[in-house]
Amino acid sequence: MKILFLAHRIPFPPDKGDKIRSYQVLQYLAARHEVHLVCLIDNPRDLQAAQELRGTLPNLVYEELKPLPQRMRMLKALFNRKPLTVSYFYLPRLQAQLDALVTRERFDALFVYSSTMAEYVRGLHIPKRIVDFCDLDSQKFKQYVESSFPPWSWLYHCEGKRLAAYEKEAARAFEHVLFIGPEEQRLFEQNGGGTNTALMSNGVDFARYYGDALPETSFEHSPLEGGITTRPYLAFTGAMDYLPNVDAAHWCAREIFPKLKGILPELEFYIIGGNPARKIRKLHEPRNGIFVTGYLPDLRPLLKGARVFVAPMRIARGMQTKILEAIACGVPVVTSANAAHGIGAKPEKEVLVASTASEYARQVLRLLLNRAEHERLRRQAFTVLRARFDWQKNLTVLERLLQNNSRLEGDDGGVTALVSTSKKV
Repeated sequence: MKILFLAHRIPFPPDKGDKIRSYQVLQYLAARHEVHLVCLIDNPRDLQAAQELRGTLPNLVYEELKPLPQRMRMLKALFNRKPLTVSYFYLPRLQAQLDALVTRERFDALFVYSSTMAEYVRGLHIPKRIVDFCDLDSQKFKQYVESSFPPWSWLYHCEGKRLAAYEKEAARAFEHVLFIGPEEQRLFEQNGGGTNTALMSNGVDFARYYGDALPETSFEHSPLEGGITTRPYLAFTGAMDYLPNVDAAHWCAREIFPKLKGILPELEFYIIGGNPARKIRKLHEPRNGIFVTGYLPDLRPLLKGARVFVAPMRIARGMQTKILEAIACGVPVVTSANAAHGIGAKPEKEVLVASTASEYARQVLRLLLNRAEHERLRRQAFTVLRARFDWQKNLTVLERLLQNNSRLEGDDGGVTALVSTSKKV
């Protein structure tokens, strides 16, 4: 089967949440079909990655997205009904390349990653059409409203309404709409988005971390490869220009970490992730034990050495890949109830949950001061989630959708365990 794969960011390297999922889908499809990738590059660092990817995927077309012109396009969109994010990722040059490719090649199927890219496929005549919404972006903006002030709260409110309407319109142009979790799928259907939906859960490449078994942990200290530090430390990872991550890291550094530092003076906190916003860069205070690393090509050594992974996600929707990666590294997690719910993790059994800064500090101390509890939580989470988040198993729903014109009734996309959890909310 010849498949056209359209993505808002080049799916390589798989170094952040959305790129990890798109990369795994791309690899899965490319192993079974002839895949042509059309995508945008919004980070100059990824230009070299495009050349590396072309070595294994020769049918690659991309255009570089420049922030300033696209922000001007967003400003123009303020005066029409189009979502600003859709306008930001729309590039006429890429549209021209896409149209020429579709005229030249005859595709059997179309896979679109992210609802923001649906704008490119208007008028394209390809028999099978699948879009991966992942999460509901419209709901994210509604959450942003609750944690911001005018004029940003007004802008987020407007964008949330526009995206909600756009998501419904876009869904009608596809045979199947994919979601990561059942909560997003159910919300979309209840709000009139249609019933042509299916679930395709995320996964984790556990082989990149510890494979099938965790090694024994040295609870007394956490020496890092390369000798970065021998002090015990907490970690948080993510794209550090993304509002939910910025909010979580800043809150942890300013409200949670000081409560712990007063009890454990040796403790450090590492904020790991690319493109740190100015608000995050200002947190870098080595004398006070706070380190902002910026982009790391491989975060595994630093993540594996962490004593506890803290993810105080106050603005969270869907599945937090960062939590799965921490668990794959054998690090116990303290997070919000919403973030735990997003991966179907059971509080007290696979993660610890908290809501206030004092609760987070108490839960982290519980792990730092109790070796048996620390070991129990990390091993139980590793065992349970390794079985649940298997990429090869969870992506089989995509192949079945490609081979079958009708909706897959009863197919859970690898998230059976999530459904029972989500019904309790």
